[in-house]
Amino acid sequence: MRPAADGPRAFRLAAGLPFKRIALLLSGGGALGAYEIGVLRVLESVKLVPSLVVGVSIGAVNAVAWLAAGRDAGPIEQVWRTARGETLGIQWVSLALRVAGAFIALMALLEMLLTLAGSAELSGAYWLWRHGNSAWDLLSTQLDASFWLVLALVGALAVLYARRIAAWLDLHAGQAAPEVARKRLSRLTLLAASVHVLVWIMGWPWPHRFSAAVVILLVLAWAASTPGFLGRGLRNLALGLMPETGGRGLWSGRARRRILEGLVASGDARALVGPGTGLVMSALAVDRGMVTHFVSWPEVDEAFEQRIRDELGEVVHVRDAGETIAAAMASSAIPGVFQPERVGGREFVDAVGFSNQPLHVAIARGVDAALVVLLSPSRAPEAADEPADVVALGGRLLELANWRDLQTELRHLPAGWSREGSPARVCVVEPQRPLPTSPLRFEPARSAELIELGRRDAWAALARAGWIELQPGVEPASGAG
Repeated sequence: MRPAADGPRAFRLAAGLPFKRIALLLSGGGALGAYEIGVLRVLESVKLVPSLVVGVSIGAVNAVAWLAAGRDAGPIEQVWRTARGETLGIQWVSLALRVAGAFIALMALLEMLLTLAGSAELSGAYWLWRHGNSAWDLLSTQLDASFWLVLALVGALAVLYARRIAAWLDLHAGQAAPEVARKRLSRLTLLAASVHVLVWIMGWPWPHRFSAAVVILLVLAWAASTPGFLGRGLRNLALGLMPETGGRGLWSGRARRRILEGLVASGDARALVGPGTGLVMSALAVDRGMVTHFVSWPEVDEAFEQRIRDELGEVVHVRDAGETIAAAMASSAIPGVFQPERVGGREFVDAVGFSNQPLHVAIARGVDAALVVLLSPSRAPEAADEPADVVALGGRLLELANWRDLQTELRHLPAGWSREGSPARVCVVEPQRPLPTSPLRFEPARSAELIELGRRDAWAALARAGWIELQPGVEPASGAG
């Protein structure tokens, strides 16, 4: 009796598969990239060796680690099964501590200044002629409390009518030149400071602390508006409170780089450049706005590069493992989350919103079939509830961008390229429904779940495309179709 097809060992790559140069495309999607590890495991099981690997964002990181390990997903899988957001440099706790610490420090400094400059007990009347009046002190305190209460009500109204206020500001924005506005701010600051100093010296009843706070804020606003060194310094101070990056993103890419460097060092860095499986990593050039494709082969393929230029892209050749790692970091530098990465003196960010499944790049390189790994379903996205937060909104936008990019790629396929047929020239591995996590939620348990989903969907996609067949002597599983 022949064994039943109840496991991966029951299948092999179809003996009559006519394709000689197969491209593997690994999409971007942050934490969803664990799904690709399951797909790579299936490719290893059927011994499918791609001639070209194209990676975008987290797909580029997975591709580099996989090729450096000799097309073995074991090392990068171990990272996925153990790493959390903090491991990869997405340090929410660090961000919260920095912001809270900066706020506390600024408030403490403000309170110290208010104590010195806004207290009736330390006014000029006390220092100069030792004059004091308890009734005046009480009145000053009552005025302070009243003004702070009014300010609190103004803040509440600003929250309630934020859209109307924003519309009014937008309507009146730009009516005054910056120089005129700066002069008006200067006069207002001088007037407020003069009134406060006069009242403070005389010790008259006055909302001293509230007045001091207004003067301090006006002085800071005026200083920040100046075009010179002081203004730039104050404007950069706020940006400098951002962790690690000086305001160009929430985090740097140091943690991700260390992990990838360790994976490459434990494998064979020579597998990343030169002959063998070709590698393409896509990123967006900040300076020129071009989608840049970093390629691992040294020779210039003029027809290939002209095709890329026609698509508003460019080709950059990486020469060694160091440049390859830098390119992978650039490809996975999510704008706003990670700071831009420098490669060859230029800055790059994640191109996932512009080119997440660059199938045309693989076709331009001369492959005759492609296996595309998606991190969201290729069907039209279903109507969804309003995202609850910025992370959920980012995930939704990523899903929509990926879908639109894929539809563009599929609609511009050359004649003879299709997902239909057996074997199909384009094999698409995709989840049946949106994956159960978000792009910035890195958790070992979720990663393990995604790896298994990728494994399951890869087997189904390869069978559907006619790329695999049963091993000789194996019976189809009961109910298999």
